[in-house]
Amino acid sequence: MSKMRELVALGVVLLCGTALGRPGREQSSGVNAGSRLRRMRVDELEALYRAGEAEAIPAGWFKGTAILAPGSVLGRILSRGATPVWQGKWFDAGGQGVVNRFFGLRMIRAEVHEGESWIDGRPAVVLDYSRTSRVFARYRDEIRRVEPGVYLGVMYDTRPQPPRRAMFFVLERVGR
Repeated sequence: MSKMRELVALGVVLLCGTALGRPGREQSSGVNAGSRLRRMRVDELEALYRAGEAEAIPAGWFKGTAILAPGSVLGRILSRGATPVWQGKWFDAGGQGVVNRFFGLRMIRAEVHEGESWIDGRPAVVLDYSRTSRVFARYRDEIRRVEPGVYLGVMYDTRPQPPRRAMFFVLERVGR
C-alpha cells in the first residue's frame, strides 16, 4: 500500500478522532446491528464488549460501522459521515491477516492473533498494525463477537502511556 493512501486514511481517522470515544460520550445510528450499537453509551458498549466472546473470525468481508462520540447527537452525525470513508474489514482465509477498506479500496493491513484485552484482560481477537503499517503502527484494535455474525471492536492509540481508547466500531458479517 502506498504511504499516501495510509496518510489519507490516517487523516480521516484523526479528523474524526477528535470527537471519538471520549469517556462519558456515546453514539447512535440506524437499523442494523451497527445502527443499534451506535446509539449506546460508552458504559453500555463496554459492558457489551466485556460480555462478548473471542472467537476465530471467519474469512471474508465484514461491513464496518464507526462509533464516534457515543450517545451524542454529534456522534450520530460523525458516524454516518464516516461510512463512505471506512467501510469495514476483509479477513483472509487463514485468519492471520485483515485489510481495512477506506474509500472503497482495500488498504491498511493488520496481523490478527488472539491476545489479552486491554479492557478486562480476557481473550480477544487482536488486530496489530505495528509491523504492517508505518502510518497506523500506533493503533491496535481488539474485537469480540457480541451476537451471531456481529463483532464489537475497540481501537486504541498506543502512543500515550497507558494506551488510550480512541473509538469503538462494529463489524457485521456480509454474506457467507
